[in-house]
Amino acid sequence: MIDLGFKIIDLHTHLRENIALHSDLAKRAGISALVYMPNTDDCLDSRAKILKSLEAKRLLPSFPVSALTIGRKGEKLVEIEKIADLVVGFSDDGDCLNNLSLLTQALETGVLVMAHLEPEVQMTEKYLKILERVGGRLHIQHVSKKETVSLIRRARQDGLRVTAETCPQYFTFSDRFDDIKVNPPLGDQRDILEIKKGLKEGVIDCIVSDYAPKPRPRDTGLASFDAFLKLSYGLVLDGTLTLNELEDKLSNNPRKIVCESGLRI
Repeated sequence: MIDLGFKIIDLHTHLRENIALHSDLAKRAGISALVYMPNTDDCLDSRAKILKSLEAKRLLPSFPVSALTIGRKGEKLVEIEKIADLVVGFSDDGDCLNNLSLLTQALETGVLVMAHLEPEVQMTEKYLKILERVGGRLHIQHVSKKETVSLIRRARQDGLRVTAETCPQYFTFSDRFDDIKVNPPLGDQRDILEIKKGLKEGVIDCIVSDYAPKPRPRDTGLASFDAFLKLSYGLVLDGTLTLNELEDKLSNNPRKIVCESGLRI
């Protein structure tokens, strides 16, 4: 367990079918609260399923994200208005929503859309153009490319309501590490440097684990909350961030995003 002296709020986890087990692992690692994605054993795409999920035993505060579309299939939006008060946001995480008409409808409701974008750079550009046109709130997940950082920087300068996250693997390991398979894939050294710059500037708001229990479909995410915190603290050790700036990435900014969704943490 690593103690950084402040509460850790992990804004992007996958707890699958066992919320109690994985929240316990997070607590042991020193994490204070979790936000978990909708790809649980039974996809979180209705109010009834989300309420059932919230009834599950957990060892620390754990906040759900609803699927954006039924079954995360990208064909029909969930009943957003009936779900919004229960969740941090809406995401088909793991599946990029290519139907831009559905994205437009979701953004127009004003809820937080948390976007897994694939291919990352091209879809980020498309999503930001729609955000500019219709407004709303957009959160870009697991940023891994330097071009994405540039697009988000420009969007924020233009006043768009966009936030972003990255994961430790994307500022620690380059694509030279052939044995580390994650989704999105690792970038090169230029991507690492730009992500670090984006974190320092505040272009990237949060550092998240993208924790996923083994076996991990398509080698997504990490399987260790301990690694998440240790690699994040590496940004202080190498001089990229101060400890206060790291607190913003791991605690203050994730809390703000959760609270803006109407939940108390």
